[in-house]
Amino acid sequence: MIFVSGRGLHAVTATAITRIGKHSSAYLQLPGGWFHNNAGWITGEHRTLLVDTCATESRSRALLEAARGPEPETALTAVLTHAHGDHSHGARQVVEHGGSVHAANSAVEEIHDGPHTYPELFEYADWGSIDPPDHITPVTGRTTIDLGGTHAEIHPVPTRAHTDGDLVIHHPDDGVLFTGDLLFHGVTPLALHGSIGGWIEALDWLETFDADTLVPGHGPVITRDDSVLAQQREYLRWLLDNTTEALPEFAKLEDLARRGWPEWHDAERHSVNLRVAHAENRRHTPDIADAIAAMLGAAGNRIPLEL
Repeated sequence: MIFVSGRGLHAVTATAITRIGKHSSAYLQLPGGWFHNNAGWITGEHRTLLVDTCATESRSRALLEAARGPEPETALTAVLTHAHGDHSHGARQVVEHGGSVHAANSAVEEIHDGPHTYPELFEYADWGSIDPPDHITPVTGRTTIDLGGTHAEIHPVPTRAHTDGDLVIHHPDDGVLFTGDLLFHGVTPLALHGSIGGWIEALDWLETFDADTLVPGHGPVITRDDSVLAQQREYLRWLLDNTTEALPEFAKLEDLARRGWPEWHDAERHSVNLRVAHAENRRHTPDIADAIAAMLGAAGNRIPLEL
């Protein structure tokens, strides 16, 4: 069911609710470009587990209304797959609606340092109320949440991957895995705050779950037989394999990446990913400011958002 649409930077965007199984629904903001993340929920007899929030107050409010459905008194628990603002900016609204919020320990720290809107990179002002709540419960290990008649599992990602505080949520009864931003579908992955080598390991780890349906952090839902995971692994390996020189020709490599994965939105992210890969190969910490400046240069100007 598609219920909201508008024109974004790269393409028409649309928000859709997709029922995946008896208990699980995906909340998709397609095609999934900048700050158009996916979320979702798993509903049992007594509790709803919300997976992620949205980038703005108004979008998170719409998500909460959809997740709570016709029974707004149902207990609500939210799990944030990582700290990035498109997934976490609605945490305060969850708490204000009587719910609790959970995230990996390092993600809790990052969220409380925010909100992060990167005005030097993005052109947008109408975020609304996105300050973090006073309390977010840290997730320090695998956790099972009883929803009443069914349960959900929270799994910390065993490596630094997309970030150093990634979680995935598995619902065994429906065979669904919410991957957060470990997976991007039709959108260029972003490694600004992560480890490319660790991300490759995390993709291998994802394949150990007994899940028929995977909900990526951005882009359409996929099945375990889809080639998306393999394509992303290939891309991440390409980044590492092509940034081993002391002084890589970044402009040439960015052009090669655009040609190699032409169907992916937000191609300006290649410039960041290549610099992160180079730093990883040279065993030094990436210069985040330099990487952001390179992405701004690749985009040609500040990136306008329509949220």
